Amino acid sequence: MRDLPPVTDPYSALAAGYDAVMAHVDYPVWAAYAQGLIRKHRPGARSVVELGCGTGTFAVALQPFGPPPGGYGYRAYDGSEAMVEVARETARRAGRPIAFDVLPFGEPVPGDPADVVVLLYDGLNYLLDLGAVTDLLRTIRDALAPGGIAVIDQSTPVNSETHAAGGFDDAGETDAFSYLRTSEYDPDRRLHTTTFDLTLPDGRTVVERHVQRAYTREEVAEAIEAAGLVAIAAYDGFEGEPATDDSERVHWVLRRATPHGRPA
Repeated sequence: MRDLPPVTDPYSALAAGYDAVMAHVDYPVWAAYAQGLIRKHRPGARSVVELGCGTGTFAVALQPFGPPPGGYGYRAYDGSEAMVEVARETARRAGRPIAFDVLPFGEPVPGDPADVVVLLYDGLNYLLDLGAVTDLLRTIRDALAPGGIAVIDQSTPVNSETHAAGGFDDAGETDAFSYLRTSEYDPDRRLHTTTFDLTLPDGRTVVERHVQRAYTREEVAEAIEAAGLVAIAAYDGFEGEPATDDSERVHWVLRRATPHGRPA
């Protein structure tokens, strides 16, 4: 009987070709949108902490928006060592002064508090229970400087129901591997599972399985409050309009709560 390919940790093999797989994501546009939120809700911000930074492509796009001469003081973290290694090379090639390090979700953010904390592109959805989401939001709260804001996003059940109902698959090739990607959504458990079958240049095949939970807007709002944060805005996707129950993606802007529950 043929041995099944090993299942590896998420991003351990995918990191090397992740940007090619995700070439459809326009990170400069996303960074410009995030900068618009920062300019609106925290003008004069000088420092940014990014969680779930991946390959650093978003960080390289956002960092130059900061004040002259050098842009934001920028620290970026990810739980995957492989992703952080790629991110460091991404920033080196771009000539951007960004400090990358490994930091699993929920662990305290080292260093000084920041004017802005960002967590984007489904990072929150990788946490599979609401208690873990609340713990992560507390970590974000503790990383904020006085008057600072957090910009986070979430993918909702509407997104998965719209784009993954019945499942889908695709295939492609990068310099690091060829891949078959299969995605399916379980609406009862609200779990979105994406499996990558990767064939490496030496002929080895490995499998990565990525599982996300699709949270409702109301669930995340409850976690925000429980974490000692206040939502000062919730936007529908990239439109700048208030989020609704039909939103596929919600961008939240958060501040620390005062003892009376108001933004600090």
